[in-house]
Amino acid sequence: MGNFFVLIGFIGFCWGIGGLIKSFHKKKTRKRPLLILGAAFIVMAIGFANVQPSNNASSSEVKIQSEKKVETKKEKQGNKRKTQEEKQKQEDEQKDQEEKQKQEDERKAQEEKQKQEDERKAQEEKQKQEDERKAQEEKQKQEEINQRTVDATNKLAQAEASPTNENYQAALTAIQAIPNGNQDLSNRLVVVDSTIKANEAAEQQRQQQAAAQAQQQAAAEAQQQAAQQAAQQAQQQNNEQVVYIAPDHGTKYHLSPNCSGLNNANSVVPMPLSEALAKGYTLCKRG
Repeated sequence: MGNFFVLIGFIGFCWGIGGLIKSFHKKKTRKRPLLILGAAFIVMAIGFANVQPSNNASSSEVKIQSEKKVETKKEKQGNKRKTQEEKQKQEDEQKDQEEKQKQEDERKAQEEKQKQEDERKAQEEKQKQEDERKAQEEKQKQEEINQRTVDATNKLAQAEASPTNENYQAALTAIQAIPNGNQDLSNRLVVVDSTIKANEAAEQQRQQQAAAQAQQQAAAEAQQQAAQQAAQQAQQQNNEQVVYIAPDHGTKYHLSPNCSGLNNANSVVPMPLSEALAKGYTLCKRG
């Protein structure tokens, strides 16, 4: 309300000033403008009088509102700060969580890397042991091959020097005992086998020839012996008395083939007396 009076007074004051200025130019009476100015001044004074308490009240209200605004602002700032702090806290917690997660991931990655490294080393160690085992087996196998090769070579040399079936079988067994065999020794053994077969064939032929010669010699000796016996018999027959016997008829010898004691004989054989006596024949009483 005080503001309204101040406004009316201000308008009246302006109007009075305007009228007063016109009175100077037109040389009219200045009473009316002065009255208006006085009334306007009074109205403005009343208005100011009413405005002062309002201003005080307004000031208090403004102060209260200002304080409220300050409090609100502080509250907002506090809330904002709290929100920011909460947000910062969340961000810090998130960063901390992310950092922990990062550290956990790095730890797991390191563990996985270490695990892979351990597995790789274990695999390498296993492969190394496997290679060493294979190398040892290969070494032992080669030593066995060398030893058996030397043994087979010695027995083959013996078979080559003395090509017999016994030496051949010993060399063959030794060569077959060599792991994966030995083609060079096998080829040399084939030559030994051929030599043995050739020697056996030659020996068989020699034996056949010797048997034939022995048979021929035996036949010649038998023929010669028969001739000698025949000559001896002829000589004995010329020198000794001849008697006659019947091989299938008794044990008597007869001085004549016409002896009656030979009438029933199936056959009559002449024989020297000494031979007949030697065989146990006795003289027939009939002569």
